[in-house]
Amino acid sequence: MKKLLFVAAIAAALAASPAFADTMENAYGNTIVITYPNGAEARYHFNADSTFGLHTPDGQHVHGTFEIAGDQICLTPNGGERACTAYVGGKAVGDTWTQTATDGSTINVRLEAGRGGGHGNH
Repeated sequence: MKKLLFVAAIAAALAASPAFADTMENAYGNTIVITYPNGAEARYHFNADSTFGLHTPDGQHVHGTFEIAGDQICLTPNGGERACTAYVGGKAVGDTWTQTATDGSTINVRLEAGRGGGHGNH
């Protein structure tokens, strides 16, 4: 479940149009918020040094690295397994969209200015 949540959230957060570089650059210093059908939220913080922090709906803090590999984004949580999913970009701060997660559910995604939610630079 944890791996599914992880991959579903990242796939949703970064899938929209072909220009992925600008989405990642727009995500640096900001927050990608995933809202699941039950109202729970996950918050991703991506950094220019290819690291990320994830605050899961159940309060866990996950850190790791990411890379763009062709048309995929691959995330490797510290101490965990690398997970890749389709990656397409084109989103800017303030954008909100819906996306189908890897489990088939519809999730809401938004790219918020700043490191919202009081989680700091992770």
